Amino acid sequence: MEVPKLNRLTNSVFLLLPIFYAMGVIFHLIDRTYPFMLILTPYTILGTAIIGFLPDVLTKKRRLLVWAAGTFLCTLLLEIVGVATGLVFGSYAYGNTLGFGIGEVPVLIGINWTLIIMGSLALVKRWISHSTLAALATAACTVVFDWIMEPVAMALDYWNWDAHTIPLQNYIAWFVIAFIFARVHEAMRLTTSTTIPTLIVGVQAVFFLLLRLFVI
Repeated sequence: MEVPKLNRLTNSVFLLLPIFYAMGVIFHLIDRTYPFMLILTPYTILGTAIIGFLPDVLTKKRRLLVWAAGTFLCTLLLEIVGVATGLVFGSYAYGNTLGFGIGEVPVLIGINWTLIIMGSLALVKRWISHSTLAALATAACTVVFDWIMEPVAMALDYWNWDAHTIPLQNYIAWFVIAFIFARVHEAMRLTTSTTIPTLIVGVQAVFFLLLRLFVI
């Protein structure tokens, strides 16, 4: 893909995606549109993921896409094991909001895991060049993201924890998993074509933070 076209795509996403998610916050707060927002949730996540990976597909970043596919499959498998046993994140179960699943785990979870790690790593790499430190900082960012998201996710029936208590084990698992895949990303010396994944992480974090302030 030519650089001018890639830049135009990036600029368009930076303009439109925050507006789209801002509208999502507003419509989640309106009783009449709230149920429709829940129906749209899996399509919104899927569409956001397509936007996030599209530049790397168009620029044929094959090694990055291999990493993304591997991260998706591994995190999805960890989620499946986690739901079945409670050994990874703690005891929890997914609701119906996130759509189609495998082994009681929505497929979109693995996709969002991959985007969050990739976007967070791209962000911290602006300030941290050391691979291991960058992976540690990425892991910390994902834990903060999850901490912001958790109460909202339960309120919107993304998933629910036993006794409605988020265990420390969950955050430890998030840190370890994100660190491992960020470190693999660094070991492979990968880069993404645009800053769109970082934008997605930021926009989603603000989305969940606003809902946490006004809904929970």
